This record gives sequence, C-alpha cells and structure tokens, in this order.
Amino acid sequence: MTFKQENYKNNLETRSKKQKSLQREFTSLIIKIISIAVTSWVGLTIFEIFAAPMVGLKHPHIQAAETVVTITLSLIAVIAVRRILKEFSHKIPAQFSAGISFFAIILISLISSISLLYQWNVAPEEILVGGGVAAIIIGIGISTIVGNIISGGLMLTTFPAKIGDEIVIVNDNVRGKVEEVNVLYTKIVTDHNTEYIVPNNAIIQGNVRIMKEIPIKEQLPFTEGDEIELKNSTDIYSGVVFKISPKFTTILCENKEITVANSAIFDGQFTIVKSRK
Repeated sequence: MTFKQENYKNNLETRSKKQKSLQREFTSLIIKIISIAVTSWVGLTIFEIFAAPMVGLKHPHIQAAETVVTITLSLIAVIAVRRILKEFSHKIPAQFSAGISFFAIILISLISSISLLYQWNVAPEEILVGGGVAAIIIGIGISTIVGNIISGGLMLTTFPAKIGDEIVIVNDNVRGKVEEVNVLYTKIVTDHNTEYIVPNNAIIQGNVRIMKEIPIKEQLPFTEGDEIELKNSTDIYSGVVFKISPKFTTILCENKEITVANSAIFDGQFTIVKSRK
C-alpha cells in the first residue's frame, strides 16, 4: 500500500469517527431539548391546575409564563446548536455547518411561533383575515427580509459558490473569498482584507453577478507534499512542495524555503518535473 493510499484510508476512518461523534452530539442535544420542554410544560400545567388558584393567579398570567418559557427554550436551542457547530467547525465543511445553523433557526422559530399561537388561542386564519390593512403594511415591510432569508436558503443548498470558494463580483470587479452565508447576507473577504457585504436577495435575483474561480491548487500540476523540480534557463529548484497560496508556491529544498510566483509557473517560465511515488 502506497503512502497516498494509506493516507486516504486514514482520512476515511477519521471522517467516519467525526461523523459518529457529531451524530452523538446532536442526538444528545435533541434529547436534552425535548426533556427540558416536556418538564417545563408538565410543571406549568401542574402549577396552573393546583397552585395557581391557591395564590390567586389567573389564566393570562399562566399564558405569559408559558410565553416566556417558550421563547427561552427557543433561544437555548439556537445557542446550543450554534455552540455544537462551533465546536465541530474544524471537523465538518463550513457550507454544511452554515446550512444546519440556517435551517435549525428557521425550524425552531416556526415551532415557537406555532406554539405561541396555540398558547394564546389564536388561529392563523384569524390573523390573516382580521389583520386587514395592518397585515398588508407589515407584509410589505418585511418582504425584503423574507426574500433575503429564502435566498440564503437557496444559496446554502443550490448555489454553486460555497463558503471558502474564491469568487469575483463582476459588477464591481472585486475578488475575494466567501466567508459567511447567513439568513440575510453573504460576507466576502476581498484580497485586500476588507469585508464586502452583499444581500442574498441581490445575488439570487442577478442584480449582483458572481463568477466562481477555479482554486489555484486545482490549476497547478502538483499538490502539497509532492516532490518536484522547477527548471528555467538559469535556476533549478528541487524539493517538496511545502505550501501553495493564491499567489505563491513554497518549496522546501535542503532546509531552505524557495518561494516561486504561481504566475511564473502559469506563464511557462518553468519546466516542471514531478517525481512519481
């Protein structure tokens, strides 16, 4: 078995262990949230039936307490999901982590909203019918936010440019890397280490055009760890590829680091000899 095959096998085993560990963490989280929710509702129900009449509390007070508990549980669930994802940020892809966080927040918010409507005995159709003009005004006001949320979901699931990809914003000729995709906007860190914020809605609707670049590491005929030799008319650099950055390739040659511009390699200024393992 070659070094690369053994390394590939070890990577598969490590990835499998990480996935099982992540599954256990999420299973434990779900069990804890369900346990807290059930305990809270049972406690409130018992309090409403037996203790509330004795201390003179009326039903609206119980509804208010239930509302506080629901909102608190929702916040705890969101914080717990984010904390777990943060702990495993170095073990799972950033795009997958952002997708889980996005849809977890949407699902928790939806369940909480339905729960609150049930607690206050409000039917959804009553809001739509009875809201009238106010509902229309509010709907217009939040349409942009909802559009960005839906666009964020589409970007996390179907958009070809993912977190970590090198892209070009065609409109402004800005180059950078996709750093974050959340419910409202996409954050891009440019080559000049500045943050470029773009609403998700603008990207999905095509108002901001994005072009995905092929990563430098996929364009070069070698990868990190390969033994290569670079030749030109005057110099010969021989060693192991130590690091590949967007602009430079570093070769470790007899305990010396030789840095060569990737542009020089692409322009054909060097002949590349790659050792076969």
